Amino acid sequence: MATEPELPDAGPATTRWVVRVLVLGAFAATVWWFGPRAVAVLAARFDLAAANGPLVALDRVGFAAQPEWLDRELLLAVSASLSPLLQGEMPLHDEAAARQLCAALGATPWVRSVALDRLVPDRLQLQVDLRRPVLAVRSAEGDPLCLVDGEGTTLPWVETPLPQTFLYHEGGAPTMAFEPGRPAQDGRVRAAAAVAVEWRDQLAPLVDGCPALLEIDATNLGERWLRGPSYPEIRVKLRRADGGSVIFAYDRPVDSVLPRVPTATKATVLTNILAAHPGLAGLVAGDLRLARRWRDFLQPREATLRDPLGPWSELHPRGG
Repeated sequence: MATEPELPDAGPATTRWVVRVLVLGAFAATVWWFGPRAVAVLAARFDLAAANGPLVALDRVGFAAQPEWLDRELLLAVSASLSPLLQGEMPLHDEAAARQLCAALGATPWVRSVALDRLVPDRLQLQVDLRRPVLAVRSAEGDPLCLVDGEGTTLPWVETPLPQTFLYHEGGAPTMAFEPGRPAQDGRVRAAAAVAVEWRDQLAPLVDGCPALLEIDATNLGERWLRGPSYPEIRVKLRRADGGSVIFAYDRPVDSVLPRVPTATKATVLTNILAAHPGLAGLVAGDLRLARRWRDFLQPREATLRDPLGPWSELHPRGG
């Protein structure tokens, strides 16, 4: 009578692998046959666990840091914009609620981006990248319109000591429509904002005791108002030490395809002017573009200097 061959005895290692295969096979079969429902059940259980986690009062959410430029008035404006969204409570580990909160905060005009961190055991911390205003925009009549950041994005109006730009009639429309959080449509505003950043970050640090920048005048943008070397596309108004102001020819726009005077040259000219006229005393106008002849274009002009744009044909007396 034939006998069946004996199978080798399965050891502990083989048994473990068999168990793993059976478990994984059962899981795979479950996902195969009941996939959508199984995933939904698992997700619901995780969401239930998150929803039952510790609650965090949103009005006590901390901020990672406060920018140094955020003065009192701007801080109040930003807080007024964000505080309505920081009400009630939120489960610490609720991902859906966290995404919703970040999306709502990111949709406000002041916020460029936002991230949320969880701090053990029961705290939330926001990392908010705020848009930094660099310019205040007013209508031709001086009515306040909005602030703008360095990228030309409009922001709600706040009374601040920022430099201003006026939408003078000579340069186009005397006012503009805007939606906070959206780019400014007027090219004068965008050009002035770029100059404000250039002045703050590149020119002012090179000038000891640099006067405050009061206004950026982009009325002649594209030479739409006047043509000629004495009427640049951009002019700037600086504060005199006595509280008055001095208007200076500045340059072409920052993004101009035509050559521009280097920022360091304009800083050197301003330094020389301040050395000759401390605090810009007695001046009403000048030109920052002229590395050598800057003195000739200061107003009022020194008695010993002739108007460089005057009638040169009369330099010598006629006859003889």
